[in-house]
Amino acid sequence: MNSRKLIKLISLCCLLLVTYIFVLYEPQYNSSQKVFPDSDWEEKTPESLGIRHEILDSALNYFRESSGGVGTEEMFIIRNGYILWKGTNVDKKHELFSCTKIFTSTVMGILAADGILKIEDLAVDYYPELCNGNNGQEAYNKIRFRDFATMTAGYQGIVTDCWDLHLKKLHNESFKCTQKYIIPGEPQYPPRTRISYRDPNVHMLGYLLTRIAGKSLEDVFKEGVADKIGMKNWEWSDYGHRNGLLFNNPAGTPNNLEATEINIVQAGIWTTPREFARLGLLFLNKGNWNGEQVLDSVFAELAISNQVPTKIPAIGLDLAGRYGFYWWTNGIRKDGNRPWPSAPPKTSTPIGGGRNFCFVIPEWDMVIVRMSPRWESPIPSPNENIWEGFFSILKESFI
Repeated sequence: MNSRKLIKLISLCCLLLVTYIFVLYEPQYNSSQKVFPDSDWEEKTPESLGIRHEILDSALNYFRESSGGVGTEEMFIIRNGYILWKGTNVDKKHELFSCTKIFTSTVMGILAADGILKIEDLAVDYYPELCNGNNGQEAYNKIRFRDFATMTAGYQGIVTDCWDLHLKKLHNESFKCTQKYIIPGEPQYPPRTRISYRDPNVHMLGYLLTRIAGKSLEDVFKEGVADKIGMKNWEWSDYGHRNGLLFNNPAGTPNNLEATEINIVQAGIWTTPREFARLGLLFLNKGNWNGEQVLDSVFAELAISNQVPTKIPAIGLDLAGRYGFYWWTNGIRKDGNRPWPSAPPKTSTPIGGGRNFCFVIPEWDMVIVRMSPRWESPIPSPNENIWEGFFSILKESFI
């Protein structure tokens, strides 16, 4: 064998050896191994989590340039319980606005798991005052707890113009008006015949859950979920006491956005992207946290999947076909399309103020939290388009 052939043979052997060593020792992504953070999260390289870093970077750059607000500074992405990527301000704490609604529906799940109620139960059986005799209120006799959580209850308070007062910055008037959401008025429609995205539904559910539990929503969530999943840096704004019980803002309804104190600003839950991701991971794992079934698995799956038939007419915002228990899902809408075609079908998220999100993506074993404070602009509407652009790039990153 001449020297040239020998050199080629040796080079080939070296190449095969290097390839074998790389395959043998490079960490491989294992989707079956469930990992949960202790006091902090462990970070892994994208490649070790089955993601090509250069494509992930492209997706993040697209979102950064398209989303407005703080871009990706408050974005926190986990896969299989490990940090895949994090922005520079993932410990920034501020209000979540309507993302608060999923904390309230989670309290409903906690009470159901404790056997205190069933989500199919009629609310009037626990609170007869729900039907106080006003015109048409016999419809309230048919509202189930889960109907409040899907915005299909048809419930309406005695006031309806609180949001207009808020937009006019009449803060005192708006605050007093919002307190009347829990006083039943004339129904919008019979239960389960329409869907109407309105905060009075959430306020009444939160009020009912508070009365039934005999303690605040914050206490129930802390004891039933937060303490068990290590969620510590969070607060829940409140309206003071109602019938001797602290009543937390269950919908994330804002009040004075120019203030700084939590109970003047309101807007429900205040937390950080890093902390919010823990709740996302709990739902990603069907209510299980490191072997402990914190939430009933059936409830956890129902919460993040569509519960509203596509055929139901809408009043205002049409969420038929893509709404769970206050979670916005990737279900099929009336037009036959999904909101985020490039994302997996089981994708879901709460949405707060057009800027706060916590995507749970079971097919990708991923949670994506993105937050932005109220003094920054929300994502350009419709935000589905921005997220679809992000997902269309991200889906190409999987090894």
